Amino acid sequence: MVQVIEQYPETGQRVFKLVYDEFVAFLSKYLTQSDATQRLMSVAQQVEQKETMAIQYTIELRKMLNDIPVRDEIREFLFKIWAEVLAMAALRYGPQDQQTVTLKRAAADLVWAASAKPSRTDRARVIQDLPNLLQRLRQGMALMGIEGEPQEQQIRVIGETLSDAFMSKTDAIPAAQIDAMSKRLANLEDFFSDEGAAQLPLDAASIELLLGVDASTIEVVPDTGTKVSDEMLAWAHDLQVGNWFMLDHNNRVTQVQFVWRSDRKQLHLFAATGGRSFLIQAGRLASYLQAGLLVPAEEETLTVRATREALAKLDANPERLLD
Repeated sequence: MVQVIEQYPETGQRVFKLVYDEFVAFLSKYLTQSDATQRLMSVAQQVEQKETMAIQYTIELRKMLNDIPVRDEIREFLFKIWAEVLAMAALRYGPQDQQTVTLKRAAADLVWAASAKPSRTDRARVIQDLPNLLQRLRQGMALMGIEGEPQEQQIRVIGETLSDAFMSKTDAIPAAQIDAMSKRLANLEDFFSDEGAAQLPLDAASIELLLGVDASTIEVVPDTGTKVSDEMLAWAHDLQVGNWFMLDHNNRVTQVQFVWRSDRKQLHLFAATGGRSFLIQAGRLASYLQAGLLVPAEEETLTVRATREALAKLDANPERLLD
């Protein structure tokens, strides 16, 4: 760094910015080179991606069902469970993989099956297609770890809703609407935006589901909805990788080093010397900074302290300048 700056002094501020960016990149790589940290970073990135996609799927499903008469039980299932299923499938297999496409189609099929069936032909089709539909719903829930009694409970609610719809005399949902929904579901990712990105949910279960192992060494600190100022959020987003902090979490003070932030700046990873890691969501990090629960371990930076000490030595021993 020093050699580069000395070699190109005429470039002014640009050379300092260049070597600074290179140093930050080196520091980020150095602090995250251990296998355990690399794995945690990968999983955290996947969690952020999956949860963000789940939010987007929920938003798009709400838009699609806005003008379609769908029973509340089916809406709740699609918004709270199936959006998560689609996000997990898209992350694990890819948005256009056949397995993901099949689960997307199941959403449209469920909406149609839960609508009124005034015609004998439609009733026969529901009876014929129901075993396959329930199997796809079970496969999707299993992907999210929903098995056993929780899965059976969801299937019972869906079965009761389908039975009521089977006997209903109200108008059926037009086939054109179902087809339009299926086509939009197939390419749902094309409609995604940044809307809702700040609502990213986070919990230890998400980490453990993607890790496949116990996440006991990871302290997940999600947002709580506490109101924080824009200045605190900006501070949280501007924290420098490599800096040390004192973290007061659950009445326990720990010295931690900031080692990584996710691409969307929603997740921040702090490592403690004892091997424990803290994965903190952006809003919670800002609230900790605001409340003084996360404070710099050093009041002044290394360069400032070195400069101050050098000046103090010169003041005490001016003859140094003559050497």
